[in-house]
Amino acid sequence: MLLLAVACSYAQTDLKKKEVYPVTSCMGCHGQNAMGGLGPPLAQTKVGLSTFRQVVRNGKGMMPAISEADLSDTDLDQVYEEVKAKPWIPDEIPIAFKVGQFLTPRSVSHFFIVVFLFATVFAIRGLSYWLKCAGLKELKPAIAKFGWARSFGVVLKSLIVDGFFVGSLWQNNKKRWFMHGLLLYGFCGLLLADILIAILNPQRGQVPLTHPLKLLPVVSGIAVLIGIFYVMYRYKKDEFIDNGLTLGKDFLFVNLLVHVIISGFLVVALKRMGIHDFVMTIYIWHLAAVALLIATGPFTRFQHMYVVPALAAMTRLTEAIVASGVELGFEREPSPGRHHKSMKIASDVMKQLGEDGPITMRYYP
Repeated sequence: MLLLAVACSYAQTDLKKKEVYPVTSCMGCHGQNAMGGLGPPLAQTKVGLSTFRQVVRNGKGMMPAISEADLSDTDLDQVYEEVKAKPWIPDEIPIAFKVGQFLTPRSVSHFFIVVFLFATVFAIRGLSYWLKCAGLKELKPAIAKFGWARSFGVVLKSLIVDGFFVGSLWQNNKKRWFMHGLLLYGFCGLLLADILIAILNPQRGQVPLTHPLKLLPVVSGIAVLIGIFYVMYRYKKDEFIDNGLTLGKDFLFVNLLVHVIISGFLVVALKRMGIHDFVMTIYIWHLAAVALLIATGPFTRFQHMYVVPALAAMTRLTEAIVASGVELGFEREPSPGRHHKSMKIASDVMKQLGEDGPITMRYYP
C-alpha cells in the first residue's frame, strides 16, 4: 500500500508539475479532481478567497488547520484558483463524501463515548464478579472495624505499587517486568497522548516530530509494538497460555492492537512524506481498530490489567487487617480471597446436601 501510494504521488506530480493542488494534503480528502472524497467537493467553489484562507488556516470539522510552514500564502492562493477553475462533474462525487459528512469531531467524540460506556459497563460487571468471588462482601465487617480511611490508604498504595508498577513481577522476574512494562506503559502513553491532543490540538494540526504531542505517541507506539511481539512469542512458547476460555478473543485483541499501531504509524509516515491520497482512509481504519479494541477488551484475558490489581489490593488489605489484630475468624489469608472462596464452595456443597447450618474453616501450617 505504501509503495503504491508513493508511485501514485510521483505519477501525479509528473503529470501536473505546474499545479500546487495535487501535491498538497488537500487532495487526500477532497479528491484528485477536487470533486470530493472524505471531504466535500471544492471544484467551482463559491466561497470567497478570504473565507477559503480562514478555513485552511483554522481548520473546520475533521479538517486540521494547515500552517504557513506547510502551505505558504502564495501556494494557498494558487490552490484556491486551481480548484475554482476545475470543472464540476457530479458523477465524480464519491460515496466516501457521504461517509465523510458524518466524520465531524463531535460525531466521532459521541461515537467513542458510546464505545467507552459499553466497555466500562462490561468491565465493571467483570470486576464485580471477581471481587464477589474474592469475598469483598464478607470482608466488609472487618473493614469497618479496621477503619474505612485506613483501608482506602492500603488499597490506594497497593493499586499504585502492585498494580501500576507491578511490584511483585519486578521482584520475581525483572526481564518479564520490563517487557510487560513496554506494553502497559506504552498503552498508557497512547491514551495520555490522545487526551492531550484532544485538549491542546483538537484539529490535529501538523506538528514537528520532536514536539511532545508527536513524540509521546510515537515512542509509546514503538514500545507497544515491541511488547506485542513479546506477547506473541509467549503465546508460541508457553504451553499453559490457553486458559480454556478466551484464547480466540485474546488473539483478536492482540491483532487489533497491531492494527492500531501500524495504522497510526502509517498516518504519520504518509503525512510526513507528503503522500496524502490515503491518509484519511487509513485514519478511519485506525479509528475503527481503536473502537474495536476498546469494545472487546473486557471480554479477553487482558481484563487482568484492572482485575489483578484489584484482587492484589484485597490481599494487601486483608493482610493489614489481620496484622492489626482485627478478628477475621482465621489466622492468615493464604492468597487473594482464598478463605472466602473456600467458604462459598463449602456452603454451596452443604446446601446441595440439604444441610444449611454454620460452617467453620480451620487452617493448619
